[in-house]
Amino acid sequence: MFTNGVSIILTGTKDNYNGMAIAWVSQVEKEHLILSIPKGSLGTTLLLTRAIFSVNELGIGQENLAREFGGQQCENKPTSSLATIEATTEGVPIIVNCCSSTLCRVLSHVEINEQIVITAKILKAQHNLNLQPLVFDKSVYFK
Repeated sequence: MFTNGVSIILTGTKDNYNGMAIAWVSQVEKEHLILSIPKGSLGTTLLLTRAIFSVNELGIGQENLAREFGGQQCENKPTSSLATIEATTEGVPIIVNCCSSTLCRVLSHVEINEQIVITAKILKAQHNLNLQPLVFDKSVYFK
């Protein structure tokens, strides 16, 4: 299998956002990336409606932050969060206590089985904390 990092996708606003922890993000060239998100989830519907989102790359030691936005948790905004959320000038929420945050706009999407694969344009990126990226290990999240 391929090695994947762990990211949290956010869409909405700083005060009204939805997030999903995912491990399927790849930059395909300087200004574009692809990601795969679950078909039918609330977060996916909101992301496709807004067509703008952030990819927030997690670092080693941030497994609990990934769990907070993973699985069924992604359907409900947590009442308290390990994430420090700020808004970009475009109004999109980002997590500033992670490795990096990348603002993206949806260019296209296609359904593949139970996933939606999105091609997106990178609008801007910022490095946040000096952490090594968190590599996805299925046994950490699924017992």
